[in-house]
Amino acid sequence: MKKFLKIFSIIIGCLILFFIVTVFAISIFFPAEKIKEIIVKELSEKTGREVIIESIDFNILKGLELKSFSISESNRYKKGYFVKDDKIILKYNLLALLKGELLIYQFELVKPYIQIIKEKDNRFNFSDIVDNLKSETVKPVKKTKKISEHPKKEVKSKDSFIKNITVTSIGIKNGNFIYADYSKKVTTTIKVQDLNFDMQNIILSVIKPININLNCNVLYNNYKIPVDLKSKLTVDLKSEKIDINIEAFKLNGITTNGNILISGYKDIKGNIVSVSNTKKMLEVLPADLRKKIEDYDINIDIENNLKFSMINKKISFMDNLKLKNGIFTYQKNKFVEKLNGDAKITDAYDLVGKFDFLLAGQDVSLKITGEKIDKPSDSVFSIDISSPKFAVEYLLGLFPQKEKKKEKKVLTAAEKKAQEAKTKKELAKLKSIKAPGVYINLKADSVFYKTINLGKTAGSIRYTDNKVYSEFSIMAYDGKINGNLTADINKETFATDVTINNVVLNRFINDSISILLEKDKGKKSLLNDIKDKVYGNFYLNAKFSGNSFIDMPHNIKGDGDFAVKDGKLTSLDTGKELAEKTGLSFLKEDIDFDIMAANFVMANGKIDTKNFRIYKGENGEKGNMKIKGEGYVTVDDETDFKVEIDFNPNIGKQVEVALATSLGIKDASFAYNENGWIPFDFRIFGSGKNKKYDYSQKRMLENIKRNLKKKIEQEGKKFLEEKKPEIEQKAKEIIKNLFGK
Repeated sequence: MKKFLKIFSIIIGCLILFFIVTVFAISIFFPAEKIKEIIVKELSEKTGREVIIESIDFNILKGLELKSFSISESNRYKKGYFVKDDKIILKYNLLALLKGELLIYQFELVKPYIQIIKEKDNRFNFSDIVDNLKSETVKPVKKTKKISEHPKKEVKSKDSFIKNITVTSIGIKNGNFIYADYSKKVTTTIKVQDLNFDMQNIILSVIKPININLNCNVLYNNYKIPVDLKSKLTVDLKSEKIDINIEAFKLNGITTNGNILISGYKDIKGNIVSVSNTKKMLEVLPADLRKKIEDYDINIDIENNLKFSMINKKISFMDNLKLKNGIFTYQKNKFVEKLNGDAKITDAYDLVGKFDFLLAGQDVSLKITGEKIDKPSDSVFSIDISSPKFAVEYLLGLFPQKEKKKEKKVLTAAEKKAQEAKTKKELAKLKSIKAPGVYINLKADSVFYKTINLGKTAGSIRYTDNKVYSEFSIMAYDGKINGNLTADINKETFATDVTINNVVLNRFINDSISILLEKDKGKKSLLNDIKDKVYGNFYLNAKFSGNSFIDMPHNIKGDGDFAVKDGKLTSLDTGKELAEKTGLSFLKEDIDFDIMAANFVMANGKIDTKNFRIYKGENGEKGNMKIKGEGYVTVDDETDFKVEIDFNPNIGKQVEVALATSLGIKDASFAYNENGWIPFDFRIFGSGKNKKYDYSQKRMLENIKRNLKKKIEQEGKKFLEEKKPEIEQKAKEIIKNLFGK
């Protein structure tokens, strides 16, 4: 035993002596300047770039330290650095190195700077370095004049002295990294500023958890995102387990914590919990974007709980999302409150969620399910919305309101062409999108918009394969409104049907006027005058379709009819004023009618109206007046409409007396027809502000001619032929006296 210890002591002594001699030899033959020269030369040749090192401190026992290290940008750029460091520190274990193991227990970069640029031709600013390295690996073989006759000896490649390289501690102080992508139309820039990273000696993780810390600011285009990570790492070599404990990972207003366990260095499982608040998340937006959404205030607490595992390369997970205490404010008005709910996503990429909230103070429940949500083209979402009172007004408030145009602008041919080209481009983009299928169902005991309050409402919207199907049924104003819409985006076709049955008209008109004149309630106008004065039951049947989404007003086609039955127009203030001025007392009386109706056809931007009528009685014989009309209006604001009014004998007498009293016209008695009614016709035609009126009275002229002829016949038939020119002249004089023509 003593002999063995003696021999062992001699061996150890020799090794120590050899180590001391080696250290002195390296210090003599490889001084710091020599090492600096070798590194600069090798790196310059390998990269093809200018390499600068200010100084090197080398200690064989500890390691080396490089000061002011840099690699310049390529010649394609005028100036700048590809890589730059104020200081690089590398410390290693000498005893491990002597055994062929490079164990780096400290690797630290102080103020490192790296810039990566992707150019328009998809090359990078380091592509020339890669090309240079490839050219060095393939060296040409020199040809010999004479082939050796001796067989080649098998040459064994020498193994590298260093068998393994292990880095146990890494540190970065005040690092800055830039990535700029110029290969696309819109330049993308990502900057990592003030990066600090610290990972302690990983070998100690076997004994106790070690700290891993990181913090920096990430600038993505105009977004500045702070990042902060604090975590611990524990390694169990015996059980082959790595435990990563994330104490706090803060990113863009989101704080995450959790645990990740790696077993056998291959199987992974973990639980990650993230909490955030939408208001804090939006704080990272640049000033210009914050300005655009300053009217909106979203404040929702969000918690996301992700449990996951990867065992034998099979991934499984369950993700739970919870929303709490949600408030949505628009222009300082709260319209969504008490938003709470949760959603679950499984590893089969199925989604199930339920959310409850108050919309304008009314309860709303929303249920959502989704399938294959990881593949937009194959996914399907179903959304069910139910509420006792559903506030449409507050949903519409989410959408930006367009400024009202003062006057409709008539587009030039060039402007129309440009508008059509823009629409085509938007449609092409829409067709290319692989959107998921969406099914939305709405059920509400009532739906209200400001003063409009509708009854039970059921509606559905289905969107799949770029096709839209929509149906709705509304109980409103003691009647019913039904409708449907189908649209095929790929074929650019659409069709819709609307039916309104037995709706109480005065309530509908009153509600509509209240909305239209919300800011001018006390203002004197015709709309305010007819409030609470129009009665009847309203009916409508209409169908429309089209085969193009371009210039839809001119391409849409359709037809339909409407009717107001058992109606009445009560005394208007406007009528009372006219009655006082003209002496026509019937103008201040109620106007009853059995029906006000018309048929219409729309095509090429033109709406033709036929058989317009307002009757009391089957043919209008029971009313004070009967009105008929026909004509058209266009989407380009062109009008040509003719109206025929007939006053009954009682009203006719008032008209006759009023004309004689007010205007001194004594010949109105000749204007009656055979049934004792006085006709009055007018026509409105033209476009925009240039509309004109025509009061030519063809029917009245015929009545006057007939009545004058009858009077002359009574006085003597022999004068009939002689007086014919006088009759026509007399009729023209009466019309001229009546209407100034």
